[in-house]
Amino acid sequence: MVFSRNQFFLLLFAISIMPFFAYKLLWLATTRKTDGIVYFIGHGNLGSALGISTYPVIRFKAGSDTVEFNGNINLDVKPGDPVSVRYQKNDFSDAKINTPICIWGDAMAYAFFPMIVLLIIFFIPERFDPIVPRNSKIILGKKPLIRIIPF
Repeated sequence: MVFSRNQFFLLLFAISIMPFFAYKLLWLATTRKTDGIVYFIGHGNLGSALGISTYPVIRFKAGSDTVEFNGNINLDVKPGDPVSVRYQKNDFSDAKINTPICIWGDAMAYAFFPMIVLLIIFFIPERFDPIVPRNSKIILGKKPLIRIIPF
């Protein structure tokens, strides 16, 4: 298969980023939604550089069980506040507060490094002899797997 430089980087971007988001989409598709309350606010030490952090401890009912879990740090909630919760039916320890940052935050953080590396490689100026020169064609095959043909 022959790709242009832009097509090749778009393919690399999709291959390196999509597993993080596909996993989270699968997790979302298999979770249940319920309501919980902020039971209390916990305090932890993330190290002397970051200081003391706070996190809500959430309590919710799942069938006849009462489950408690730690939420994300530094959320703006108070004890007694109602919160929406998502959890796996067979794994209560994987519960999360049902907000975009609580659900998608880890996937975005894990996808950030490969995205930055690919962007740096993509935007390397020609004077620095980039790995994939502009106007080049990339051939994906069996031997070699990737062949770069500069123009």
